[in-house]
Amino acid sequence: MKHPAVALLEDLIRIQSVNPRYGEDAQGEMELSRYIERYCREAGLSVTRQQVFEGRDNLIIELKRGFPESVLLFEAHMDTVSLGSMPDPLRPVVRDGRLYGRGACDTKGSLAAMMYALAECARNPDGLRSDLVLCASVDEEHAFRGILRFLEWEQPVSAAVVGEPTDLRIVSSHKGCVRFSVTTEGKAAHSSVPHEGENAIVPMASIVAYLEDEIKGRLRGLEDELCGPATLSIGTIRGGKAINIVPERCTIEVDRRIIPGESPDRVMAGIERELLDWCSARGIRCVVEPLLLDWALHTPTEELLVKRASASAARLGLPARSYGETYGSDASKLQGLKGIPSIVFGPGSIAQAHSSEEWVRVADVERAAAFYSDLARTFRA
Repeated sequence: MKHPAVALLEDLIRIQSVNPRYGEDAQGEMELSRYIERYCREAGLSVTRQQVFEGRDNLIIELKRGFPESVLLFEAHMDTVSLGSMPDPLRPVVRDGRLYGRGACDTKGSLAAMMYALAECARNPDGLRSDLVLCASVDEEHAFRGILRFLEWEQPVSAAVVGEPTDLRIVSSHKGCVRFSVTTEGKAAHSSVPHEGENAIVPMASIVAYLEDEIKGRLRGLEDELCGPATLSIGTIRGGKAINIVPERCTIEVDRRIIPGESPDRVMAGIERELLDWCSARGIRCVVEPLLLDWALHTPTEELLVKRASASAARLGLPARSYGETYGSDASKLQGLKGIPSIVFGPGSIAQAHSSEEWVRVADVERAAAFYSDLARTFRA
């Protein structure tokens, strides 16, 4: 017999919720949020809409049991990346124990398991020692604006579990990121008289070399025990309009992954200051623009949430120790902006996220539902 959380996940997959950032055919999260709201209300849960954009709302789902001093938050995002080249991305298919479909792994599997867990707690609330909240958020796949809007909610939160594909491991640390652009400015001219112009690509080549050799080179040895090394990657470069025009502008976009203990603001300020000084000394005109600053996550193993999560995992035969990851999640915003102890946990592997063959193991969705339920029933701040 199919587990209810798996049937729920199949329903979620059928509803397109591609982030509007990913193309004209993207429908956003509204239809999915209507389904989730209906399911949760029928389960006896309280549901509040929190508008983030026009037609794009967070859902705040609550099960209050009279414990305002102990509130456990579950959070998972509703949006997905584009459907891409995935065959039949909105038709859930089970094959060889795997459930295929866009969002199955990232992160509707976690969301379905969390919804089921809260519904089960609502049906049998005896013994709960905390109030429970589920935030189904928007816009995680672009700029995290859903979780940032949620943080304006005035209800205190004692601890948080964020659903992302972790292979059913407790992730207590992960990297953050500092993304920025660098633009060099030149002067356009016809390529037959290039000396009358100033080629913006040429100084950019020097900046790229400096980033790779000097700034990236100094990251060697900067490493976290769980998350691995700090990194730097130049992801895009754009320059010039036509082969017969000397380019007046060239822009690169850079991704610097930070590790626990590093401040995104300080890292960005240091890079900007260093690049501007280096370029000024060489007569290079450039502009450095921050694009995204995101905290790293670090929740100590002695934190109560980690201990309770480890105990739940052990009871269910899942890995009970803490792990680190190289990617980011909404958890770092909860911790970085509000000081909420947070972990990441969910079915699926990051290797399948955003892929043309996105899938999650059916059994892992069932195990995730059991983990969320057990933690919800045993957590007490």
